[in-house]
Amino acid sequence: MTTNRVGNQIGATVPSKKQNVTIHLVQSSRFARRFAKTMLAGLIMSIFAIAFLPWQQTSRGTGQVVAYVPQERQQDIKAPAKGVIVDIADGLVEGSRVKKGDFILEIQPFAANMAEQLRGQLNELKIKEETANVKAEAYGQNVVGFAEAGDFTVQAAKELLAAAVAKLESKQKQEIAYKAKELQARLNYRRQFELYEIGSKSEKEAEKYRKEWDVTKAELEAVQKDIIALQNELYAKQNELEEKRRVALTKIDYARALQQDALGSAATIRKEIRELETKINEMKRFKVTAPRDGTIFRLNVNELGDTVKEGDSLMTVVPNASRKAVELWIYGNDMPLVQVGQEVRLQFEGWPAVQFAGWPSVAIGTFSGRVITVDATDNGKGEFRILIVPTGSSQEWPSDRYLRQGVRVNGWVMLRRVSLGYEIWRQLNGFPVIVSDEEPGKQKSKPPKVPK
Repeated sequence: MTTNRVGNQIGATVPSKKQNVTIHLVQSSRFARRFAKTMLAGLIMSIFAIAFLPWQQTSRGTGQVVAYVPQERQQDIKAPAKGVIVDIADGLVEGSRVKKGDFILEIQPFAANMAEQLRGQLNELKIKEETANVKAEAYGQNVVGFAEAGDFTVQAAKELLAAAVAKLESKQKQEIAYKAKELQARLNYRRQFELYEIGSKSEKEAEKYRKEWDVTKAELEAVQKDIIALQNELYAKQNELEEKRRVALTKIDYARALQQDALGSAATIRKEIRELETKINEMKRFKVTAPRDGTIFRLNVNELGDTVKEGDSLMTVVPNASRKAVELWIYGNDMPLVQVGQEVRLQFEGWPAVQFAGWPSVAIGTFSGRVITVDATDNGKGEFRILIVPTGSSQEWPSDRYLRQGVRVNGWVMLRRVSLGYEIWRQLNGFPVIVSDEEPGKQKSKPPKVPK
């Protein structure tokens, strides 16, 4: 039994012929093993090579084609005033081509014969203005006439006042003479009276000198009364002069007030005339014309007799753009990295393109542009607008057949070149894009360190 057990164990370790054939069938061929080893080595080498392959960092945005000149962008033509549509250009439909100044439609005000009524009111106001101007001119002449008449009157009063002053001065001089005469007569009488008292003169002679003294006193009193009268007359002449001066000024001021009132009325009438002229000119705007060469995009008025209000949209015109541009919307996270002058690669909707992210040089069907404007604020959704124009290189943008206003665009703003390995590591760690070293006024940025 021992011998048989050992024999059985030895027999189990030796493969049979059938087992050798099975192992040979399941083994890989020598070519397959070599190919697998080559692929493994290539994979390992590719992993190391990825770390050194160049990669272009970009900031992606979406937008549309617009006209570079704002006045050449889509325009909404509104009704200048309320009224009724009375005329529409023949054959005007959506898609019609128009030129600047072409007649489109005409609006008539609700009030009948409004233009004639306004012109009638304008003629009446012009007549009123002419009348007010005539009044102002007449009152102005009155001012001059009153001023001259006042000067003559005041001058005459001054002359009368001067004559009264001269009379008063003459009487005052006479008073001095009469005072001296009275004094002499008084002294003579006193001497004669003293002689009479001592008996040297008779009473008759003394009475004679008394009468002479009385006469001189009477003459002096008369002169003094005349002086008082002349003084009163002088005061009266002064008051008369002041009164005439005030009367002249009052007449002048009154005439000037009437003149200013007439001028104010003329100014008010001129204001009303300007308002009417403005309304009449607005009547001319009831004929709506094409603001620019372009295409009717939407026509909101279809029938004659339609009523519109001021500000209602009549139609939308897409002008012919002399120069195209692209507006892209960039997320605020990338906004600090986008600067004026940076290159942008653009992919237009409807134009076949193949974009290789990170390798713009091998992209097919994309076009070059540069940033010329970066908005100072967002659109309320955290997106910022940038405006892009062609770089002027030999690779021109597609023709107007493909590049109409409103065509959607994908864009990639070129930032910094880094290695593919670093980019993969940045994406996995969620780090932001690095600002380009060539950006003016910026210090060289260093990649963030890998946390240990």
